[in-house]
Amino acid sequence: MYTLDPSHSYTMPTCGTFRPPKPWQWPTGGMRYGRCPAMSVSFLTERSAVERCLPEPFSVDTEPIVTVYAVACEDVDWLAGHGYNLVGVDVAAVFNGNVDRDVHGGYCVVMWEDMCEPIIGGREHSGVPKIFADINIEKTPDDGWACKVSRFDHTFLELSVTNLQPLDEQACRDAEKARRDAVWMCYKYIPRLENDGADVSYATVYPTSATCASSATADGAVHFRTATPKQAPTQHEVINLLADLPVLEIRAAAWTDWHEVRAIDRQTQRLQ
Repeated sequence: MYTLDPSHSYTMPTCGTFRPPKPWQWPTGGMRYGRCPAMSVSFLTERSAVERCLPEPFSVDTEPIVTVYAVACEDVDWLAGHGYNLVGVDVAAVFNGNVDRDVHGGYCVVMWEDMCEPIIGGREHSGVPKIFADINIEKTPDDGWACKVSRFDHTFLELSVTNLQPLDEQACRDAEKARRDAVWMCYKYIPRLENDGADVSYATVYPTSATCASSATADGAVHFRTATPKQAPTQHEVINLLADLPVLEIRAAAWTDWHEVRAIDRQTQRLQ
């Protein structure tokens, strides 16, 4: 028999699965990723449509802006150098709780990843709404980048950036500051064993920082396809929710080569 340490957060199974230490115990100050090239596209949508993506007490910010991004996570320390891909969807939102008021940032509606371990850790420990999908990120012949996301061979999301225009050194430093200062919010929800409510239910803030090796503005495109229950039996509702968001105007698109990314380099925060 073994005794669980009440001061440590385990990941099941408790008998031997990787146990992430607290952020300040990492030698590099956070969970280090060697390189994370990323593309992103932000678009204006209809307020009434995007409101359906936000749980209370979140609300849509001044403008209903949605950002879709794809990241190739490479040289991940806690995966012994292995990597994985992720795709996320954020909404510009405001949190107004009983204690924390007027907190502006990006709210993560959903994040797809193509590896089990980061999904489990991000969901259970940090409350990031991660689910599995097959993700293909590749460079295109015109020096742009494209991403396809699928489940059970049904492609439900395509994202691309083209006509990359490199930015100068100052823009890279500004991007680093914006990333470190950003408020990235999620909602941690773990159901009760009896399936009659929640064991855990609260909003979170997840901090990261990184070095911007290079960056470029781009022309961007994003397209969600609807899914039937047969095509995506456990995900069709969230896929169709996003497919119902009209792309009224592309507001920004970028490609950024992030190096030395440090996830949870500061203490995560619980919003109340």
